[in-house]
Amino acid sequence: MDFNDDQWKTWAQLMKLTQSGDKAAYERLLLEISPLVFHFVHKRVFDQDHVEDVFQDVLLSFHKAKHSYRTDLPFPPWFFAVIRNAVWAALKKNYRITQREVPLEDLLEIAALETAEDGIDDRIHQAMAALPEMNRQAVELLKLKGMSVDVAAKTLGISNAALRVRAHRGYALLKKILVTQAEKSE
Repeated sequence: MDFNDDQWKTWAQLMKLTQSGDKAAYERLLLEISPLVFHFVHKRVFDQDHVEDVFQDVLLSFHKAKHSYRTDLPFPPWFFAVIRNAVWAALKKNYRITQREVPLEDLLEIAALETAEDGIDDRIHQAMAALPEMNRQAVELLKLKGMSVDVAAKTLGISNAALRVRAHRGYALLKKILVTQAEKSE
């Protein structure tokens, strides 16, 4: 993707308007930069299941950093520094999570191996019931019913990214509930 000087100048002007509180300018800026940001992320994130999540993280970082743009300086170096740093931060965060956390699938497999007399099945059902409805639906469709992200998102009438967010939050809550239950039973 290549953009001419006029495009960068337009984005710099939109950022200046954004900093002065112009919401329409900010919406236009986000719409116009999103394809470039997605392309940038897509080229750097090798696990395609994480591209959309990293893309969302990068846009959030861009939002948080918008106040730091100095209008007396060129827009492209600032823009690429923000998104490059956000991609690296998202990748490091994802790496830390995958290295330290026990995936929900593993917890469910362990629970399935336990005998019913230990009450493991009951604890999982109780934990699932304790989840907020939208998180419970996402976890059930993806993990218990084995639906793909595309099919589950269409079933719920939401975007793939929204489904992933709901499911991720559901997994975190479910893990927290199960850990709390295990601590109480000790």
